[in-house]
Amino acid sequence: MKLLNNEEGVTLVEVLASITLLSIVLISMMGIFPQMGMLNNHNEDKAQAINIVKEVLIDWQDAAEVKAFIKEKNHTVGFTPIAGNDKVAYTNFYYDVPDSGFYYFETTKAQYDVKIKIKKSPKINASTTQVNQIIVQLFNERGNIISETYGYVKRMGGEAVATP
Repeated sequence: MKLLNNEEGVTLVEVLASITLLSIVLISMMGIFPQMGMLNNHNEDKAQAINIVKEVLIDWQDAAEVKAFIKEKNHTVGFTPIAGNDKVAYTNFYYDVPDSGFYYFETTKAQYDVKIKIKKSPKINASTTQVNQIIVQLFNERGNIISETYGYVKRMGGEAVATP
């Protein structure tokens, strides 16, 4: 009963202590917001990179130039894209990387560097079906892989048909 009759109120020390505790909590919470913003930007960049790498893969799988290129073996030069087909244009071609078993193509898409590797020999070798593996990698300006995917170009009866 004595507590209810106390009309002194809150002391200055108690007010300062509560403000200090509240400030500590709020300041620690404010550190979360920039982190969430950076994480959202990173996720947005990653989603864009995934879409670009899938788009490049589909373009290369569907291109007649690529299908004709993989029919032949032991290339020392790359293929020439059909006029107006910028989807499979590339800037560099490598075939003599030791122990790799791949043809290497380099290009750019949006702000990213793109490396496309096509397996020199078919993945599955049968009389009716041959499948060459394609690996597409996207690199940022620092040279780090942002996204990577792979697929196959399937040839049936001499005619190459793209498969996802």
